Amino acid sequence: MKRFVITIGREFGCNASEVGRELAARLGVKFYEKELVVRAAAVAGIDEDSISNPDRKVKRNDITHLMQYFINEFGYGITSSYFSEKAIGAQAYVIRQIANTESCVMFGRCADYFLSEFGNTLNVFLYAPLEFRIRHVHEAYKLTQIDAEKLIKKIDKKRHDYYKTVTGKNRGDRHGRNLMIDMQMFSVEDAVDLIYRAAQKRFGID
Repeated sequence: MKRFVITIGREFGCNASEVGRELAARLGVKFYEKELVVRAAAVAGIDEDSISNPDRKVKRNDITHLMQYFINEFGYGITSSYFSEKAIGAQAYVIRQIANTESCVMFGRCADYFLSEFGNTLNVFLYAPLEFRIRHVHEAYKLTQIDAEKLIKKIDKKRHDYYKTVTGKNRGDRHGRNLMIDMQMFSVEDAVDLIYRAAQKRFGID
C-alpha cells in the first residue's frame, strides 16, 4: 500500500481534534496538529516564543485566556510573520516533506491545498450549525453561551483569513473536499468510522 495522507479541515467547536486523534490511532499513523506549526516556524525562523507553550493548561471559564490560547496555539494572526511568503512557503515545505515520508493524518494548516498534487490524499471537512458549536464550547470550556459564540466567531475568522490568504479560496468550499461531515448528525466515533471506511476505499486499506 502506498503512503497516504488524510487532511482534516474544520469549523471551530466541532470536536474535530478528537476525531483526528482517534482516526490516526485507528489507522496506526501519526496525527500532526500543532507540530506542523512548530516545524514550519523553525524552517521560517519565526521566534518560538510566539507559539503557545504546549504544557500550558487551558483556563476554562475565561474568555480572554481561551481566545488568546486558540489564536496562539496554531499561529493564526499572532504576528504578521505567519502570513509572510516565507512562513507560508515553510508550511508547504514541512507538509510536503511529511507526506513524502509517511502516512498520517494532518489537521488544518491548508494541508489539503499544499497536497493538491500529491495524489494519495483524502480531504475531509468537519462542520456543524452554529447553535451546536455554541453548546459544545459552552459545555467543554465552561463559558457562557454569549462568550462561546464570541470565541467561535473570532477563531473561525482567524482561520478563514489564513486559509483565504494562502489559497485564495473559502475554507468551507466543497471543491477540493472529498468528504464533508455535519458533526451535529454524527458522534465522534461515527465520524471516525465514516472517514475510516472512506480511507479503506480510497487507499485499499484492509
